[in-house]
Parts: sequence; C-alpha cells; structure tokens
Amino acid sequence: PFISIAQSAPAIEWQRTWGSSGEDGGQVIKPTNDGGYMVIGSTQAADGDVTSYHGGYSDAWVLKLDATGFLEWQRTFGGSGADRAEDIEQTIEGGYIVAAITTSNDGDASGNHGGWDAWLIKLDADGNLEWQKCYGGSGNDGARSVVQTEEGGYVLAATTRSNDGDVSSNHGSADYWVLKLDELGNINWQNTYGGTGYDEAADLQETDDGGYIITGVTTSVDGDVTEPANATDTWTIKLDHNGNIMWDRSLGGTSDDYVYSIKQAMDQGYVLAGSTSGNSYGCDNNSFYAYVAKLNASGELEWQYTCLGGSADDFTNTITQTADGGYVLAGWTESDDGDISFNHGSRDGWLVRLDPSGNLLWEHTFGGSNNDALYSIALTDDGGYVIAGSSFSTDGDLTENKGEGDLWVVKLGPDHVGIAQRESQPLFSLSPNPANEVVNIHFAEALPVGARLKLLDAQGRHLATPHEGNVVTTGSDVQFSVAQLPAGMYAVQLSSEGGIWTQRFVKQ
Repeated sequence: PFISIAQSAPAIEWQRTWGSSGEDGGQVIKPTNDGGYMVIGSTQAADGDVTSYHGGYSDAWVLKLDATGFLEWQRTFGGSGADRAEDIEQTIEGGYIVAAITTSNDGDASGNHGGWDAWLIKLDADGNLEWQKCYGGSGNDGARSVVQTEEGGYVLAATTRSNDGDVSSNHGSADYWVLKLDELGNINWQNTYGGTGYDEAADLQETDDGGYIITGVTTSVDGDVTEPANATDTWTIKLDHNGNIMWDRSLGGTSDDYVYSIKQAMDQGYVLAGSTSGNSYGCDNNSFYAYVAKLNASGELEWQYTCLGGSADDFTNTITQTADGGYVLAGWTESDDGDISFNHGSRDGWLVRLDPSGNLLWEHTFGGSNNDALYSIALTDDGGYVIAGSSFSTDGDLTENKGEGDLWVVKLGPDHVGIAQRESQPLFSLSPNPANEVVNIHFAEALPVGARLKLLDAQGRHLATPHEGNVVTTGSDVQFSVAQLPAGMYAVQLSSEGGIWTQRFVKQ
C-alpha cells in the first residue's frame, strides 16, 4: 500500500554558523563516510572559530563536522595572496581532495604560474596537507569542480585565460579547461573547449558511461560552440573518457543566461540550475529569475523553468535529484512576491522543490534581516537535506554572527514530498550490516523493467554495479563482494522510472 504525501518544506532541525571578525562564507557541503559532513569556503581573519590565517586577502577554509553539526576540526590553506576553496570530495582512501583558486606563491601554495591559478589540495583524513599543485599559465586561471575517478585519479574542471604554461591552446578570451590527473596530481591530459568569445566553466560530473558532463556559460559563436550564443548563454558539453566532445548544447533567450550546477538524472539525462535575465524569456520583470533545464541523454531539451521567482533578483546555485525523481535547488532571493512566499529582509537563502516534470511543489526562505544565501545542498540519510552558505544576520533563523559574513550550515528534517511512499516493507534489504566480506541483497519484489542497481559511496559516487542482466524475481538474492572497500558508509541504490530506493550499510 501507499500513503499520500503532504507538500510542504521540511523543518529546521539545527543550524550553526562559524566565522571570524572578517568576512567568511561556505561554498560546498558534502557528506562523509562516517555520517558527518565536509564544508569548504573562505575566511579573512584568524579569530573566532578560525585558528590560523596566512595574512593575504583570503584563505581557503576546510571544516569537518560530525552528524549533528558540531565542529571536529578546521584548517586554513593559503599564502600572502587571495585563496578560495571551490569544491571538495572525500577520496577513496578516506582523505579529501580540494579544488581551489590562488594568487599565492608562498605559504601552502607553490608553483604559481602567474595571476590566478587553479589549485588542487590533497588532505589526509585529519585535514593535514599531503600535497598541492598549481595549474595554469601567465593569464588568470581557476578551478571550479573536482571529481575522483573510478581508477583513483582526478578530473579538474577549470577556466583558463592562458595560452602557455600548462595550457596547450586557447580559443579566445577564456576557455573551459578540463584536466585529467593521476592520483598524485600529475597531468595525464588536458583540453580546452570554447570559441573566440568568453567561455567559463561552472561544474563537472563524471557520468555513468565513464565520460564527463561539464557546464558553464559562453558568449562564443564559433569554435567548439555549435549553437551560436544570443548574448551570454548556458553551454553544456558531453565528453567521453578521453576528453573528446560527444555533443554540446547551448541554451538561452534573448538576454543573459547563466548556469552554476549540473547533475546526471536517474534517466541518464541531465538537469541544470542557474539564473536568467527576466527580459530573456519575457518574464514579468527585468530582474534575474531562477532557471532550471532538463536535457535528455543526447543533450536535447526536454523542459525548462524560465521565470521562477519574483520581482527582485532570484538565483539558484545548485541542484540535486531527490528519491522520488524530482529535484531540489538551493540559492538566494531578494523577492517578496511571485513564487516567493516570504522574505525575512534583504537577501534570503532559498530552497525550491520541483517534481520530476519541473513543476513547483514548494519553496521556502531561510535567513534574517541581513544578507543570507545558500550555495550547496546534499541529501541526508534520514530523507532530509543539509545546506551550506553564508549569513550576515543575527535574527530570524539565525542565532549568532561572529563578525561580518559567517559560514552557515542548516540541517532540515525529512522531506515528505513524493509521488508515493511505501507503507510496507522496503523493495530490498541488505545483510549482514555491518559487513566485512560480502553483502547479500534480498528482493521483496521483482525488479521493475529497466531498473538499475548501483553501489555508491557516502558522496554518491558510483563505485560498481552489484547486478546486471536478467530481471530479478520476487524473493531472490544477489550477493556481491565488499572486501576491497575501505571502512565506512556505503549504499546500494535501485533506480527505475518509478523512483529511487536506497539502502545503506557499513563496511567494517
């Protein structure tokens, strides 16, 4: 049997801020194998919660939180210039890889090529620096996203304005720049993508076929851009495992459009989130609206939501898919009308929930009377969300502020929106749990046609396929080895057109 689902935003379970007397902020939050979270951002002082600072404009800031949001440790990385963390992943052996940008050539940073460089920082499980590398040329270059590949190396998404140093070519003023690195950060291959205009990468993800999807913006009308931009357009490229372009897709209206996040969906398509100028699609106002687009696996547009917001500026910075096949977006809003039901004052953090077809289910604002924003969201084991951003407020949803802007993390309870929730036993179960050598998957029901099984780590990376081939019948079992996995939290995910089902287990 099934139970009906209410459509409302989940409640705040806890929220915490960390900061110094300077301006601090959070950029990305991701779950870790022990049930906690990693948060990255930047800081500008060495007081309050910040124990060290390298004295430049800003430092990259890395924080490890436990499952209830309490700080376990924090580290800063940088030199006498400007340094900022942009992305983080927990690595297979339990450490962390951080994508950053730097102008420093001292302190923790060495090998800067001039101006801004893309900067990769490898940490052990306790946040200690293992190695670092700068990538770039004499122009300004910066990293935006990093993923660890199944073979243990890394793929770095960056933007380059160089045509020397590590950069082998440049199509114009700025290009997408993708680097395939080995486990020590050495370059295996690197490619630039773009035209004679301005092309800036925003996000990259490894895809289920072993290739990569990368998105950002373009003003180019030539080169690798096969659909000329109207003004500033979103530009998405599908790459194979070796970095060759399989297809590209430009999206945009008559004015400026931006995209900041992309995820592969359960149907093997892709969903993008960003912002669009109101006059680009004939919205009610000329302010910026939140923008969401869904592509199929070949890059063709399936649907888009072009005028999401109110009469002031509204942005979505990140998107992820939910268990029911819908989507949740995090960003910020300055509106108090239209699709926005409430504003605490000035700029609020904003959460938006869509169904699988892109229809608005609910939205909710978070913040106080000053400027607050959300930049990252992750699903949690209990069906809720954890979101990270920055806050200048001391009222409303906020209880304290350490100085100027603070790094801000909010934990929300379970989201009960969905096409359905099972009232009976789960579709499958795992045993033993915890496990040492093997895990047994027992199916209470037959697998739907077209269903896919995946073994995932705590950050949602696809590690293996526990079963493929014949349809599994009711009451049958599938067994797979976990002996080679490091200790930690893992999940078996079953996805089909009817939704996503996930069961977690602990590897001892």
